[in-house]
Amino acid sequence: MRIGLLVIAVFCLREAHDRHERETERLPIAAEQVRDIFPTVAVVDAANPGSGWQTVRDAQGAELGSVTETAPESDRIIGYSGGTDTLIARDASGTVVRLRILRSNDTPDHLAEVVADRKFFAQFQGKKSEELLNLIPDTVSGATLTSSAIAEGVLNRLGRVSGTSLRFPDEITLEEVKALEPLASSLRPVARIAGAMEVQDAGGAVIGLAVRTSPVTDALIGYKGPTDTLLLLDASGETLRAIALRKSYDTKRYVGYVTGDRHFLNVFNQRKISDLAVMDFEKEKIEGVSGATETSWAVAEGLKRRAAALVRESAPLPTWWSLVRWRWQDTGHGVVIVSALLMAFGPWRGRAWLRNVHHVLLVIYAGFIAGELLSQALLTGWAAHGTPWRSAPGLVLLAVVALLGPVVTRRQLYCHQICPHGALQQLISRRLKWQWSPGLRAERVLAAIPWLLLLISLAVAMLALRVDLNAIEPFDAYVFRVAGWAALAIAAGGLLFALVTPMAYCRYGCPTGALFKLLRYAGDADRPGWRDAAALTAVLLLWGISHAT
Repeated sequence: MRIGLLVIAVFCLREAHDRHERETERLPIAAEQVRDIFPTVAVVDAANPGSGWQTVRDAQGAELGSVTETAPESDRIIGYSGGTDTLIARDASGTVVRLRILRSNDTPDHLAEVVADRKFFAQFQGKKSEELLNLIPDTVSGATLTSSAIAEGVLNRLGRVSGTSLRFPDEITLEEVKALEPLASSLRPVARIAGAMEVQDAGGAVIGLAVRTSPVTDALIGYKGPTDTLLLLDASGETLRAIALRKSYDTKRYVGYVTGDRHFLNVFNQRKISDLAVMDFEKEKIEGVSGATETSWAVAEGLKRRAAALVRESAPLPTWWSLVRWRWQDTGHGVVIVSALLMAFGPWRGRAWLRNVHHVLLVIYAGFIAGELLSQALLTGWAAHGTPWRSAPGLVLLAVVALLGPVVTRRQLYCHQICPHGALQQLISRRLKWQWSPGLRAERVLAAIPWLLLLISLAVAMLALRVDLNAIEPFDAYVFRVAGWAALAIAAGGLLFALVTPMAYCRYGCPTGALFKLLRYAGDADRPGWRDAAALTAVLLLWGISHAT
């Protein structure tokens, strides 16, 4: 029943977040937002329907550059607890000149650390999109997940995954396909191949596949610039039927020589894409166009590179485990989980010295070195936006153990055997002779605080309130570079309290611990209680309020 309650809470959080996103109007980038980047800006055009970029112009209508944002695609790239929308600005030559965070659902402390790191943003600036496609970005220490998600969103928007091009933003049109296939009546995007279009006849039958060489060949220069070429394949996508030059930044006279040479344009027809991808032009005796050798060779090489990309894109879909990026922190989380299970169920759990060693290692490694602790900010963020199972699988596994451990093992594994803050409290417990124990009335009041904080966390997440949940827990204190004053104060105050009252913060201050306690199964005698009823009532009430507002 409690697992079901957790599922209901996650469903309500996700539904509330999605509804809030739908109701929040995303406005196009305005001139005032980019005036510091383009001082003479007068107007920012509407977004190009093909590429999503907006052209920035001065009062005379001259192009100064262009801007775009990474959302909504980047909303699905989860950093520490959510996605981030980033503005990308480039000058008229296509060079990236500025990145700026527009909005973020990630934790404010981690985001602030990224914003403060100028080197992180500088690695993208001064480069064209084709120069960035193979970039392995440096991340920000202390905010690795947040910065890596921002970098992935930027690189994907520049064409790494989406297939968009800054140099050739115009998508394939029906008119240009008809020039190669007169029976073409409509085009339909192909989901698995970026930028590809199925060609349909008047009856809706697929009679071909249209693709282009850009952005694969955006950095392939002929005599003076790159060329985008249209490829018409057969319906299976395995054989090239015809090609046509779409747009070129090369010298017009040389481009004219190529488009006027029917032999060169037809020499690749009826070739298998798999053969074209590895073609040796010299061995095949394919010659360039006389008078435009460099331009024609760039076109031929572009066809070869695009064919190779098509072969890769047509390969079987990757398995889910091939998408996972394993980090050293994930290995560490795995070791911590194993050691926690050994300490909880092994024959050594009764040895005080071994428990102390385990706690010291938790504080040093899991706390100060890895610095990835479960918290309300993290869990509510995941519930609303999704989990970073690809970029932080060990941390997700840690959360699974923390949530299901109390249900399956009847023990709060995370609180007692994994949490660095709990471990530190156990190490300092009863170190002073004088100890204080609250009376019955004070005990009831103090014990209600974690449940109240848990309710506040749920309300903040479900009602989309602009409240930093990291400020109600001490866990950010273990990562000094991102910790706010509230987290540091709660950490210090909780530890001082724990000196005179064992496990004071865990008992009287931790909403995350309260969540795990709510899920704990106590055996056959366990029955639904007031906490279960209160939790279900709170979820449904807040869900109703979020809809009413």
